[in-house]
Amino acid sequence: MKTETPFKRTVAAIAGAVIAFTGSGYTASAADTAATTTATTTASTASGTAESTSDTDTAAVETTSAAEEQEEQQIEWYKATLDDYDDSLSLISYEASPESGSSGTKKKSKKATPVELNVTGGYVGDIPFFESEPEIESTPGKFAIVTYGWGHGVGMSQNGANFYATYSDWTYQDILFHYYPDTYLMDTCVDEDDEITVNGVKGDVLSMVSQIVFNEVGGSMSYEAIKAQAVAVYTYCMYHNGDGADLRCKPHPPQVVVDAVSDVLGQALFYNDDYALTMFSASSGGITANCYEVFWADLPYLRSVSSDYDACYDPHYGTVTYVDDFQLRNMIEKAYNIKLSDEPASWIQPEYSDETGYVTYVNIDDQLTVKGYEFKLALNLKSSKFNVFYTPRPEGEAIPHGSSEIEVVDADYRYTPGVVYPNNQPTNIGDPKEPEETTEETTDTTEETTEETSESASEPTSETETSEGPTETASEAPVSGTTDIPQDTVTVSSTLQ
Repeated sequence: MKTETPFKRTVAAIAGAVIAFTGSGYTASAADTAATTTATTTASTASGTAESTSDTDTAAVETTSAAEEQEEQQIEWYKATLDDYDDSLSLISYEASPESGSSGTKKKSKKATPVELNVTGGYVGDIPFFESEPEIESTPGKFAIVTYGWGHGVGMSQNGANFYATYSDWTYQDILFHYYPDTYLMDTCVDEDDEITVNGVKGDVLSMVSQIVFNEVGGSMSYEAIKAQAVAVYTYCMYHNGDGADLRCKPHPPQVVVDAVSDVLGQALFYNDDYALTMFSASSGGITANCYEVFWADLPYLRSVSSDYDACYDPHYGTVTYVDDFQLRNMIEKAYNIKLSDEPASWIQPEYSDETGYVTYVNIDDQLTVKGYEFKLALNLKSSKFNVFYTPRPEGEAIPHGSSEIEVVDADYRYTPGVVYPNNQPTNIGDPKEPEETTEETTDTTEETTEETSESASEPTSETETSEGPTETASEAPVSGTTDIPQDTVTVSSTLQ
């Protein structure tokens, strides 16, 4: 012990001198402490034993103790167990904004190499135009808010990716390059022992990414869509320096998810020699949003692109949320700490993007203006692409006080006709009561069957014969032929693209 004391004191003295030289404002992390200890040990070995006074020894020991204590605090990270994660359903869209993440160039520990391209440019078939407004029940004193899609709508649509892979034979690269234009795919040469952190839990890349993907899209989607999701998840984590703080895991992913993640493990999307911010949500309203329309950041690769199948096959396209005027008043006043007027028709005045139809801003009762996405969160709506309808109360009837339940009615797609596309990929979307008949008709890829199916797709079913035709707009008046809204209903909306 006596022979080791001078050496320890020398090391401590040099460490104390280094810390003192850097100034009192410097905070040593666990990594910094380890680096300093290594450097001082090397210096001590080279220079031999140095002279030190008892006062210097005391100060050095105190400094070393403080550094050790700080190192213990640094490594006491929060460790959640898998039981802490929610067991929610598939297609969960996260709600973090670009501004909440880290910024600046991300450090890449390994040299990234380009991934061999495998794009098909698969033909997007003649999608049957079945985009129509839902029928809205008109009740005096009740709002009806129609939303299109689920989530913020920026970046990749998870449902859209699955549709492209299933019905257009798109590869995961086709999907990624479509939803994140001008990005390129690189292999970051990840090792099996490389780790990422998710919501405070650290684990190996394969395990963590597989669990996130399982939570996001489940295991029943197209294999290529699962691979696209895996790349987006990994890239998103690496953009945030290996920390997917706002993502969630779902334990015990099926083998198909693990295999898909393994196939693309380490592949990431880049833009200007840096990881891209690969945002994603459950579905879009037939078109994705420009990033700046929903958030504040303007990222060139998070710009609006088509999501062709979402408007036709997405179960979240055309969801109607019914809420009484007095309940809506409660929600808005609580969220924004204001007092609304007695004119419900002026409470929600949306401003729309001419390009995408998403609500960019909402004028609330001529008192304040907020981002459409912020308003969506405040009212717990599915999407910030929405239209608002209000049926006034009889003249002279006051708006009561109190609260009431909110009713959410999802779109009904049971009557969407089956279609055979030129790439011979049948859609099995039709009346679930007749799956065998639909499969037999759509599996036959002869010219005769194709013609018959195309004709049936162009003709409305018995449930939609009253429609005068599809339309893409919802102007100040109710949509002609597609929405059954009484004449006294006030449409608080603008153009919907």
